[in-house]
Amino acid sequence: MTPLTAQLADAFGLSVSHIEEMMAIAFPKKVRRGEFLLREGEVCTHVGLVVTGALRTFYINEEGEDISFLFHFNHRLEHLAFIDYESVLLGTPTKLNIQATKNSLVYLIHKDDLAALYQKNEFWQKFEKHMADRVYLSAKRRVEDLLYYSPERRYLQLLTDNPLVFQKFPQKHIASYLGITPQSLSRIRKRITINYL
Repeated sequence: MTPLTAQLADAFGLSVSHIEEMMAIAFPKKVRRGEFLLREGEVCTHVGLVVTGALRTFYINEEGEDISFLFHFNHRLEHLAFIDYESVLLGTPTKLNIQATKNSLVYLIHKDDLAALYQKNEFWQKFEKHMADRVYLSAKRRVEDLLYYSPERRYLQLLTDNPLVFQKFPQKHIASYLGITPQSLSRIRKRITINYL
């Protein structure tokens, strides 16, 4: 068993044999910093897993602003996998971009190979539903965070849940993820630091 297999088994909550079955249909790809794995207007055809490095999913809004949507790095499942689920599911052009922010190693699985795996037996069919549920709940939480909570609470939640984000991504990307400007993020950090002194 390789360290990667053990790590993925832990992240996905699967047995080593199931991870080996999944990785048999995956192929590695080295991605240089700044390189895109998916661009707006393309159809997403692969699911990706980050082994080393870091990637960011973002979109460009109507004002031409770069808005971070998700961060990907080798940590928990929420960050490990990257995909535009809607584009894969419907075969429609994506509105998202997925770009390496550091030199990275990823594994890619083509959607047709993954679909075939999901049809193999009842275990993989249940796993597919489980993953779809996680995608839905993750998206729901992301929307609720932006709608219901203050920027300061969103910042504290991110700091509590995913402190590694602050080590791996620049402040401007974190600010856009939180729905605020870099200047607002600086003020929040300063205010929180003062309050905790």
